[in-house]
Amino acid sequence: MSYLVKRYAVVAVITMITVAVLGYVIEVFFDHDIGAAGGMIAVFVPAMDAGQAYVRRGHGKPENGFAWKMSLIFMGVNLAIVGVLMSALSAILGGEGELLAIFAELGGAGLAIIIGVTFVLGILLSRFFFGFGAKNQLNLEEKLAAKKQP
Repeated sequence: MSYLVKRYAVVAVITMITVAVLGYVIEVFFDHDIGAAGGMIAVFVPAMDAGQAYVRRGHGKPENGFAWKMSLIFMGVNLAIVGVLMSALSAILGGEGELLAIFAELGGAGLAIIIGVTFVLGILLSRFFFGFGAKNQLNLEEKLAAKKQP
């Protein structure tokens, strides 16, 4: 299980940085904001990769309880990565005041609702795409095995 968490963390960091760079490039050169789609990509790419890695290790289809447990762990990893990246960017770019002003404007209840909805959606999406990645890998392995049959 620890290999999945480590792999998820590495793929999540790479995906988040790639999405941030692509989002910046698209905004600068095409005057278009990628919006929430970038955040969604950063959730489902690492989860699908973890599902595929789980099957490649010979574990087969993940059981339902295990998949939910992993999705909770994945969300914890996401929160930690985002916290570190946001803190680092705020310190480097000097945007702590703006970030705190946005939080203050939302108020405690508004911020709690946004965090809660984001957390629940992240868990559901991580669970779905973890299973989806595992299913795709199983289908690929079946096709490859069928091709090897004389």
